[in-house]
Amino acid sequence: MSLVIKKFGAIAFFLGLLGFTLALYLGKSLDYGTQELVGWGVMGMTAAMVYFGVAYQRDTVNAGKISFGSALKTGIIIAALGGLGVALADIVYTLFVNPSFFIEYNDYARDLAEQSNNQAAIDQLARQREMYEDYSGTQMSFIAGLMMFVMTFMLGFVVSLLAAVILKKK
Repeated sequence: MSLVIKKFGAIAFFLGLLGFTLALYLGKSLDYGTQELVGWGVMGMTAAMVYFGVAYQRDTVNAGKISFGSALKTGIIIAALGGLGVALADIVYTLFVNPSFFIEYNDYARDLAEQSNNQAAIDQLARQREMYEDYSGTQMSFIAGLMMFVMTFMLGFVVSLLAAVILKKK
């Protein structure tokens, strides 16, 4: 593993882990809509490390040159490490700090759906609530962590593609 991946991957991992932990823990007093924006902001910061890592590799390590494949590989690994940090924070939060998070969020979403008279959303949230009863808290936490990893990784993957196209120099 290259020094660039270690350096920027570690930054992305700790940004995801610490940023998402702070967002979840300190954001308990905020409404869920604001918490979602803060969460996406943290995921965006981890994805930004992808671009900076690829640029650093091109400018510092490779003397101003980088291929599309090398840039994409570097970006994907940094994105995965950032996603891992976010996922771990989410798992720890929903498993130990606020085990009733899924039920509380479902109640919030159902209230919004009822206010807007969105029957399809109300029905979907009722089925989702039943699903929560089929899984243990540990299973739900790991499923949610996997979802957070995938969302963060996909955002980082898009940034990887863009960085590889923009920063590519032969």
